[in-house]
Amino acid sequence: MAAAFAVAVLLAGCGSGGQGGPPTGGALTIYSSLPREGVSARQADAVGAGERLALADAHGHAGGHRVRLVELNSAAPGGDMWDPDAVEANARRAAMDPTAVAYLGELDLGGSAVSVPVTSGAGLLQVSPGDGLTALTRVDPDQPDLSPDGYYHGKGRNFVRLVPPDAVQAQTLVAWAREAGARSIAIVRDDRLFGRELATEAAGAAARLHLPVSVVLEGRRNAADYADVAGDLAAKPASALLYTGLGGPSGQRLLAASVNALPSASVYATSGLATSLPEAGAPATSVDVLQPAAVASQYGRRARRVLARLSAARGAPVPVEALYGYEAMRLTLDAVDGARGHAGDRAAVTRAALSPRTRHSVLGDYRVLANGDPAPAHFGSYRLAGARLEFLGLRGPAGALAGAGRNGP
Repeated sequence: MAAAFAVAVLLAGCGSGGQGGPPTGGALTIYSSLPREGVSARQADAVGAGERLALADAHGHAGGHRVRLVELNSAAPGGDMWDPDAVEANARRAAMDPTAVAYLGELDLGGSAVSVPVTSGAGLLQVSPGDGLTALTRVDPDQPDLSPDGYYHGKGRNFVRLVPPDAVQAQTLVAWAREAGARSIAIVRDDRLFGRELATEAAGAAARLHLPVSVVLEGRRNAADYADVAGDLAAKPASALLYTGLGGPSGQRLLAASVNALPSASVYATSGLATSLPEAGAPATSVDVLQPAAVASQYGRRARRVLARLSAARGAPVPVEALYGYEAMRLTLDAVDGARGHAGDRAAVTRAALSPRTRHSVLGDYRVLANGDPAPAHFGSYRLAGARLEFLGLRGPAGALAGAGRNGP
């Protein structure tokens, strides 16, 4: 029976997102919001698979209740990333469902800035597998007018995430460039929230590290060309180039134009580039990339078993991001259990999730801080050449973590 349920959940995909009446028999509902189209679609598919497997491993129950998962698409048809209208609609659907106890989202790139005000107002726990928007949990050091006060309405904090804030990512990336010998940096961003935020935070981190910033430039996604960006870069050269925008064809063209303008500069990029790698045969420009996820070998036996089970069920390798979906669901189910007889009470579930503690998870051991951030903060560092991403090791805000790993149970 349990095995049959596990297979059914694993193979269900997005089909559970259809309309229907509320479940009967005291069942609880967990909603998931992931971009099923665009640059993050592959990671979203892996995260969704991890969520379903974690629910299956719990035999579809938590806190003495049956639990169902409703999966929603946060991308607009034909879009290249999450869509604000879709995200808001997803959050409102979850908030208005009296059986809902949690909302898993958003995956990345600032989407939670739209959904958190909705879920917070409804007192609904929100667990993000990948959104690092700094101001959701702390005052942004480089944009002090952006703080959590702008997102939480009515019933206080309700947000937990599994990745470090973007400000920490920017600090880590700039420190990496400086450690490698950069004497100045030029920053190129696209016109999306993620790229703009990381560019601002990278410039602030560079100032704190006394690393001059020659120029900060923006290239509009899907522009016909980026000759203007290239010209401005060539006029204000730097020893390192930092790209903070998204990947995909448009991002690759912007990055290529920037690299051509500074052919002798070392090149670095944030996790936005890693969401959509170049196709095979792309020019082998060497780019050092930072992203929260490491490679499978950096995780423990339990995590590798999860990845192996998912790969076997699908007949193809599953990205490591599946572990973030698995832990997002597992953390949520544990919070429902931790509500201690009040599994259907949103406030009790949220308090349990935000209770500071150490978790022993497929991601390794980490602490959930009172503000909803994970600790410690570390990232996987990679070298991208063409379509190949080579793992270099783990890095933290203060530099490389020699000998460190994420191996957990």
